Amino acid sequence: MSPAQQQAASQAWQHAHPLLMVLISTAITLVVITLVVLIRWLSSQSAWRYHPGGAGGFLKDEFVRWGAILIPYLALSIGFKVFVYDLHPEYNKPEVWMGFAVAAIAFRLFLRRLPFVKAMARHIDAAKAQAKAARTAD
Repeated sequence: MSPAQQQAASQAWQHAHPLLMVLISTAITLVVITLVVLIRWLSSQSAWRYHPGGAGGFLKDEFVRWGAILIPYLALSIGFKVFVYDLHPEYNKPEVWMGFAVAAIAFRLFLRRLPFVKAMARHIDAAKAQAKAARTAD
């Protein structure tokens, strides 16, 4: 099968199963978000005691910080994928996906500047700085 035939078959399958495509990519995104947050949380164990909410507060701040950035991206992604896979399969092209990627990155950079996201980042960074200072003082 030639690459063009493979691409046509792939696009036909995607068009035939649009909701499955959305569900698969959504599940993958949620798993990645959860893994990023848990890895960041577990790798910062020494900072938990310096966080105002302890380990639970640190985890909450990480979830809010990353969730506020990535959950709107997930919603945008779901909408885009429904548009491409279900409504307009003719737009399932690399240049359209690249445009979406640029828009998603710009959207993510905007969301990082929200006041409550910055506040969560300050809590996390302050706890990590205190833990680092305590390690160097020992």
